[in-house]
Amino acid sequence: MKPLYINLNKKTSVNYLRLLLGIVMMGATVYIQFFSAITRFHPYQLILLFLFGVYYAIMGAGLNLMSFMSRSFILVDDEGFRSKTSMFAKKKEVKWSDVKELQINITAIRIKLIDSEFQFEYQFLDEEVVYDLKTSLVHQAKTHQITIV
Repeated sequence: MKPLYINLNKKTSVNYLRLLLGIVMMGATVYIQFFSAITRFHPYQLILLFLFGVYYAIMGAGLNLMSFMSRSFILVDDEGFRSKTSMFAKKKEVKWSDVKELQINITAIRIKLIDSEFQFEYQFLDEEVVYDLKTSLVHQAKTHQITIV
């Protein structure tokens, strides 16, 4: 069976209103700084307005800034099970040679290792992703003669 790779970074759609707002904020900053006689704004305020405009334009274009900073994924292959569920979570890796038992519950998958235990909760995943994950884990467990409970 081919390896299962699930990208957990959320896809966002294009939001034209947010994109337009970002462009207007950047344009207003450039206009006030270079072409207008308005002197009420301090430079740090204009810099902040421009940076917020850039942020809104990027988010409006459908780009997720978190996907640039960190990858969130689940990988099940012949070597083992690897997951990193969020930007702040540690990467967890389990090799099939260290697994003694695999328990598949309603809300989580518990992997009992020789010397410890690892639990992966999948409540934040979509139903079809959970089904694919369970199928792949069961297949790998049967391939490596691991007890499934």
